[in-house]
Amino acid sequence: MRWGVFGGVVAFLVSLLGPLAGMVAAVFVGISLGRRAVAADAGREDVRPGALSGLVSGAVAAPVFVVGAAAGALVSARGAGAIRMAETLSEMLGTRITPDQAWQLFLLSLVFSAVVQAAILVGVATTAGAWVTRK
Repeated sequence: MRWGVFGGVVAFLVSLLGPLAGMVAAVFVGISLGRRAVAADAGREDVRPGALSGLVSGAVAAPVFVVGAAAGALVSARGAGAIRMAETLSEMLGTRITPDQAWQLFLLSLVFSAVVQAAILVGVATTAGAWVTRK
């Protein structure tokens, strides 16, 4: 759980740069989680295989990670403002977009980004757990 909180703090700080940075951070946090979960389970009698240990650690840490990433992206977007987002989208798409519509699009993209980040984190943690126990 400690690494889940650490991942959430990292996700918050990195996601101030944008959702793509959060996805890159998910890879590194997932590798660390998977490797450390296997190492923590190594001394126990009810030892789980490496992939299962990584999967459990990734699934436990993913909610904290995506909440941290979403909070970081919200802070970043709040600083830019809905009016500025609407102007940028209007220029890019060549149509008029209101600040409310821009904010709704941002929130939808935030949900999509959170799902992708969670999938990346869990998948990489599972793979890292399996990789550590590979002979």
